[in-house]
Amino acid sequence: MLRNKPTIWGVIAITTLSLAATACNNSKEPAAGSSTSPSASAPASSAAPSASAAKTDDGPLGKYAPTITVSTVRMQNSGLKFPSGDNWDNNVYTREIEKQLGIKLTNKWVVDDQQYAKKLSVSMVAGDLPDLFQVNMQQLQLLVESGQAADLTDLYAKYASDLTKQSMEDGGGIKKQAVTFGGKLMALPQDGGGREDAHYLFIRNDWLKKLNLQPPKTMDDVINIAKAFANNDPDGNGKKDTFGLSLDYNLFNGWSGLDGFFNGYHAYPFNPGGPNATGLNLMFLKGADGKLVYADIQPEVKTALGKLQELFKAGAINPEFSVINGEKSAELATSGKVGMTFGSFWVPSWPINDMKKTDPNVDWGVYPIVSADSQPALATSNGFMPKWYYVVNKNSKNKEAVIKLLNFYMEKNYGASRDEEYHTHKEGDKVIETFSYAPIRSGFAETNQNDYAATAAALASKDPSKLSPAAKVYYDNITKYRAGDMSQWWYEKEFAPGGTYDLLGQYKKNNSFMTNAFTGSPTDTMVAKGAALKDLEVQTFTKIILGESLDSFDKFVENWKKQGGDQITKEVNDWYATKGGK
Repeated sequence: MLRNKPTIWGVIAITTLSLAATACNNSKEPAAGSSTSPSASAPASSAAPSASAAKTDDGPLGKYAPTITVSTVRMQNSGLKFPSGDNWDNNVYTREIEKQLGIKLTNKWVVDDQQYAKKLSVSMVAGDLPDLFQVNMQQLQLLVESGQAADLTDLYAKYASDLTKQSMEDGGGIKKQAVTFGGKLMALPQDGGGREDAHYLFIRNDWLKKLNLQPPKTMDDVINIAKAFANNDPDGNGKKDTFGLSLDYNLFNGWSGLDGFFNGYHAYPFNPGGPNATGLNLMFLKGADGKLVYADIQPEVKTALGKLQELFKAGAINPEFSVINGEKSAELATSGKVGMTFGSFWVPSWPINDMKKTDPNVDWGVYPIVSADSQPALATSNGFMPKWYYVVNKNSKNKEAVIKLLNFYMEKNYGASRDEEYHTHKEGDKVIETFSYAPIRSGFAETNQNDYAATAAALASKDPSKLSPAAKVYYDNITKYRAGDMSQWWYEKEFAPGGTYDLLGQYKKNNSFMTNAFTGSPTDTMVAKGAALKDLEVQTFTKIILGESLDSFDKFVENWKKQGGDQITKEVNDWYATKGGK
């Protein structure tokens, strides 16, 4: 799609400067879990010798001699752990990458994942970028159009390993398509190609049993269970201090999100990022006339919002949801105050992973999303489109090093020399996820699904001899859980029959997904007005849940169309026409 670059740059620059100002205003006291790397003074680009002077082996995993330096920046969440003695600057990846590739990694800064986008925007405005960094779609768009991202086309063709290329072609090539601009490869996708973002319904089975309730078969059942959990004292403490449905200000998320709730009413609003949404990940559906329509303004969304308002009025939703983040809503759940949530496959591993260990009577069950009527519910899934990308600074002196870093990750996690230490590390009764330390990573969409199937078969046969290293970890820890080790409970709920990957397999078998009909690059008007329109949407949805007239939805639709939505829809349909309306 042709774009007026100066206009887009101006709009995005204003947005980025706004984010930068916010980040600066909030920089006095880092969020919990954030840290500053000792390498914060590393230069924006590597000061190592030129690639031609440094390389002795030019292959996909060739080692530099002398050692070069590659700088990056990192985000971390509150659940991140390191093995004893390790940290961001000293771990299995930093040590072995330097030893095996001759690449010394330096972290210019490390920040809490909630602050990352704003912190990076400050660096983008200041021109203080590392050699390699992770970005969202909006930031990728800006970096490409402002000329700050390196063209990786030739380097990828020369240095990418077979595994890296196979990963890039995963999902029918959608991952590679997402990072190709004007025929040039401008970034490397971290994810995409899969369906793992679909939602499930997680319910306290022990509360169901206490109140003599059955698991839900319809959305009416979900509504009634949520009300009972809030009003009928499921924890037995004689107080009205529990909530039926977990929610926080993000509204849409892998934890405590509403995606699955809306899906139950055949509604498919999509708002990754919550209040900080970029407005570039918009969900479009094929309308009755064959043209694409914006999912978030359809009548089914209004119906679902009315049901959420009903739950809020009944006390089934925390009255402070609009001012708490995901960590706070997680604290409510882990302290035994919430009995139900919609979320992604990983919810058992965070935040509810330790509840069974703390109290063996806690029993979270996982269920497929249910429908409000006789039509099957479809789960929103846009996992085939990447959400995160890796960009190489155009000023980096060793751009091909990033391709080698990705080759290294793929080899150690999927190749002939794969080693479980690059994926997880056992320390006592804890299993620490080490893969997140890698400066760049990717994978295959079906890996976890295949590992689940292999694990389930091994559990049935009691023969784990043919399992991959990752599947063997799942098998071992499920076995430990079944032998009484409650700390391994979450493996049972993800990788054993009846867990999230079992249900995901059922979703796939039945094709129970609703996917985005728009897979093109963000349009000009999305870039210019998407964030403001998403902010309008979040505010409206939140106010309606809190009790504002449901008719506010109709006003929102009207305003969305007038303030840029109609133009976005036109641009999307122009793109759709170039694809033959398919």
